[in-house]
Amino acid sequence: MKTPDTRTEWLRHVRPESVRGVFDHLPGVMFFAKDLAGRFTMANLAFAQRCGFPDEASLLGKTDAEIFPPELAAAFKKKDLQICQTGQPLPRIIELFPNAAGEHVWYETTKVPLFDETGRACGVCGTVRSYEGTKALLEPFLQVEAAAEYIKDNLTSPLNIAKLAKLTGMSVRQFERKFHKAYQVSPRGYLVRMRVAAASDLLRHSTLRPSEIAYETGFYDASDFSRQFRRAMKVSPTEFRRALRG
Repeated sequence: MKTPDTRTEWLRHVRPESVRGVFDHLPGVMFFAKDLAGRFTMANLAFAQRCGFPDEASLLGKTDAEIFPPELAAAFKKKDLQICQTGQPLPRIIELFPNAAGEHVWYETTKVPLFDETGRACGVCGTVRSYEGTKALLEPFLQVEAAAEYIKDNLTSPLNIAKLAKLTGMSVRQFERKFHKAYQVSPRGYLVRMRVAAASDLLRHSTLRPSEIAYETGFYDASDFSRQFRRAMKVSPTEFRRALRG
């Protein structure tokens, strides 16, 4: 007897609005979904309010033409039709969208097609984020990117904070503050995370012993590796490997 596809069965019973709910908790992100006629079928509160409605329920059933100026509505509709006809997403579109004051400024939009159970396009959904806001969110990472990349590429090397700071053109104190702001961890903590991540890959894809993995990923010895790995992953390296292999 054929075993039912548990994932398909699970998806059949998931209420779409419960998945949509995650977008109510993403700061700075507006979410929407539309059917083939361009009517809004879902939205988070941020998107509904930006469109001038007090809540999602008040927005549902409306179209872009009922909300936005003709030139914006026409541009939105053109992209929606392209997505539905090609079945291909349009990621990171930079387009005009009203800000909180009603002014038309540049926003970053990502749109993807929605498909029905027969595989045919039945609408689009997407996210809208302030282009300036996106740059502001990325700025802390961009400021210390060179140092983060150097750490990842030199896992077995001792951590040299002065050298990392020099790579970013900052003082040591400024670098450490900026790095923590971006990654919510010190450069040393980030190095340990990257070593654990590399060790996890070796546990998953190689037959190396823990002591060999410790050496390959820059840990002091097998004991240090086991202690740091357990602290990060809540299981020992041996338990981690055993769980992967059933």
